Amino acid sequence: MRRSVRIIPSADSGFREHVERLTSGSDFGTADELAARLRNLFPRVVVRASEVSGQTDVWYVYRDGVWSSPDERWWLDDHTPRVTVNSEGWVEEANPPARAILGLTAADELPRHFTDFAPPGTLGDATDLFGVVAGGHELTATTLLRPTSGEVIACDLRAWKVGDRIVGAFRLADDIPAQPPVEHGFVATLVCHPAADTLFARYAEDAVARMPEPSPDGLTLRLRRLYPHARVEAGVDAWTVWRDAAGASDVTEQWWLRDGLPAVRYDSQGRIFEANDAAVDLLGTPLVGRHWQELVTAGTTEQVGAVLRLIAEQGWAVSRFRMPAADGYFVEFDSYTQITDGTYLTIMRTTPRT
Repeated sequence: MRRSVRIIPSADSGFREHVERLTSGSDFGTADELAARLRNLFPRVVVRASEVSGQTDVWYVYRDGVWSSPDERWWLDDHTPRVTVNSEGWVEEANPPARAILGLTAADELPRHFTDFAPPGTLGDATDLFGVVAGGHELTATTLLRPTSGEVIACDLRAWKVGDRIVGAFRLADDIPAQPPVEHGFVATLVCHPAADTLFARYAEDAVARMPEPSPDGLTLRLRRLYPHARVEAGVDAWTVWRDAAGASDVTEQWWLRDGLPAVRYDSQGRIFEANDAAVDLLGTPLVGRHWQELVTAGTTEQVGAVLRLIAEQGWAVSRFRMPAADGYFVEFDSYTQITDGTYLTIMRTTPRT
């Protein structure tokens, strides 16, 4: 039966659009079934079938559980927790109050994908809701999110589009208790190739650990910010994770021992204090005094800190990255990095361009 769904408040175009998409694409047998689905993200929602004679096919969806009038414009307060999200869903900025609610410290690096904070079981609906707001529909609702601590909390959310970014302001909804942490139940093993690139494997494992609802596509999305050719193939008991477009073979030689290869030394902040002529020729710019964050591909600067941390934990790493070269085109290179007394040494060799 084709249902007529009436949204209260009707002025909330983001919530209305999300509900209309959901009901047009799914066949809910009862109002309770629709309510249960919506409450995965919107804990206050109530859905009631019309009791008016002749309107049995009409359902009323109350965003706040009851009819409500517009609230005060709390999101305009400068001290309100606030995030900025790009069109691909990456949280690029978060003010201190927002970091506190999301479980991020001042040292935790951004970007983080917004789905990292979606409650388990809501990935599809959360992604659709993001698309609604990205399409220009403002949203005001109480919704659920999952901070890094793992529990699920309720927040009043106001989200709207500004240029090509989405701004989200939120505050705790104190009248809805937090739910205890829920494990996402991911049991598949990651089998990463090439096996010698333990840095890539650790990066992939960290990415999965952050995801409340791991999926091959979600992992691929996260990996490609640093490894543009990465892909994930899901098997029954394991996911095969490829770093390179056409697969890769393990390192069988210590190529970094060759003379004359590009080499740079830098500190734990990525500040370069020594670079040979081959490195300058490769990257086409004076390097000493600059930071790796200034040189890498746009959109990956925040990943530099994560990579340095993983290398420091391992002591050394062999991997492959991509950066703008001297001629302005991207160059892929194998890298060998070792750390001694807090000082990093990276040796590079270029790979054929594809």
